[in-house]
Amino acid sequence: MPRSLNRRPPSRNIAQKILIACEGSKTEPIYFNSIRNELRSPTLNIIVLPHQSRTDPRSIIERLIEERQQRKDNQQWSKEDEAWAVFDGDEHIEKSLANWQSAINRAKSQKINLAITNPCFELWYLIHFQDHFAQITRDSLINLLKKHIADYDKSMCLYPNPLKLLTEQAIQRAEKIVKQIERNELDEHSNPCCRGLPKLISSLLTLESS
Repeated sequence: MPRSLNRRPPSRNIAQKILIACEGSKTEPIYFNSIRNELRSPTLNIIVLPHQSRTDPRSIIERLIEERQQRKDNQQWSKEDEAWAVFDGDEHIEKSLANWQSAINRAKSQKINLAITNPCFELWYLIHFQDHFAQITRDSLINLLKKHIADYDKSMCLYPNPLKLLTEQAIQRAEKIVKQIERNELDEHSNPCCRGLPKLISSLLTLESS
């Protein structure tokens, strides 16, 4: 069945917090901040952490752990709140597979949610418009995306227009990529992948099966 996008109903409860740390300084923060600004939800507090110079996966994860602990110490964190690390796979996996796996294991042990794109976040943008299952480089991916958004650059705001109405399709396509990876018994973060993003976006936009 298709998914439907529904806003959360008004509530007197304290807003659930979703804490997000991104590798990129432009594309990802612009996207998530645009979602937050569009929703203006009284029951969901989307917190996109300011960009810092150290953006390797382990540094992003450690920062989330520290930020979350500060909120716990100040009694500003509940069991319903979520912390998400958003980063790419390609260059980090190629540079040091051992360090990559260490970061992944650290996140899982500390209950940090992972939203990983490989080769880059633009894959998430691309699958709003088309399926893509083959391994691809960053440059080739950008060229494909420009067939749909001719003047694309990393500082563009694409939410709500044109991506909002295509979000459900993107989630379905991301889930098909996951199934292909599992079917072919590949590493969960193979190129291409949008692992974790469907769950994060669904949490933000309250996408529910109908």
